[in-house]
Amino acid sequence: MENYSTESKSQLAKLLATENITVQHAKIQTASFNLKTRVLNCPIWTDMSGDLYDLLMGHEVGHALETPEEGWHDAIIESQSKNFKTFLNVVEDARIEKKIKRRYPGLKKSFINAYKQLIDKDFFGIKNQNVNTLPLIDKINLYTKGGTFLGITFTDIETELLSKVEKCETWEDVVRVAEELFGYSKKEQQDKQENTFSNFTNEFGSHEGFDSDISDNLEFDDSEDGKKETTTIPSNEHSEEDGKNEE
Repeated sequence: MENYSTESKSQLAKLLATENITVQHAKIQTASFNLKTRVLNCPIWTDMSGDLYDLLMGHEVGHALETPEEGWHDAIIESQSKNFKTFLNVVEDARIEKKIKRRYPGLKKSFINAYKQLIDKDFFGIKNQNVNTLPLIDKINLYTKGGTFLGITFTDIETELLSKVEKCETWEDVVRVAEELFGYSKKEQQDKQENTFSNFTNEFGSHEGFDSDISDNLEFDDSEDGKKETTTIPSNEHSEEDGKNEE
C-alpha cells in the first residue's frame, strides 16, 4: 500500500500532466512512460531523494505532455535504421526537459540537484572514462542532462550541432536535428574507420561503457507490450513492432 508521500507525488504527476495518467511504483531499474497506455512507471529506490523523485516524475510527465505517439513510431520506421532511435531519444529528452522546466520553473532546481546526485553515484557509468573521447551523441546526451558538471568540451562543429539540439521546440525540429546528428556521426565514424583502421562497432550508436537500455535510465516507453524505449546514457531499445520495420 502506498504511503502518503508516494500517493501525493502520484497525484502531483497527474496534475502536472494535465490528464488522468496512471502512475505505478515498483522495484524497477528506472522510470518510464508508455505513450500508448499512458502509464507512468516510477522505481522504488531506497535512497530516493525528493529532488530525484521530482526529476523522474518531471521527465516522464514531459514525455506525456510533449512526445507524440504516432510521430515517434513514424520517425523510427521511416529512418530504416534501428540506431536512429538513439539520436531521436537524446534530442527529444533535451526538448521535453527544457519545456517541462519552462512550464513548471520550480522543477529547475530539483533537476540540477538530482542530476548532480546521479553523476556522484556514477549512474551514467562514466567514472573511469574521459568523457571528451566519447561519441558526439553521448557527449550531447550527458551535457544536456548534467550541464557543466562533467567538463565536456565540443569542437566548433559539435557546438553548432549542440546549439541546434538546445533550440528544438517542436517534434518536427527533433526529427530534423536528430537526422542531421545521425548523418554527421555516421560520416565521422566512417572517416575514423578509414583513417585509423579501428575496429569500430558496426552497431552505430552502441558505445562501449554505456548501458544501451538506459540514454534515458530516464526513459520513456512507447511499446505496445510495455517494453521500455531507452537510448545510451540515461534514452531508448526496440519495441517488437518497431523491430519488424528496421534493418
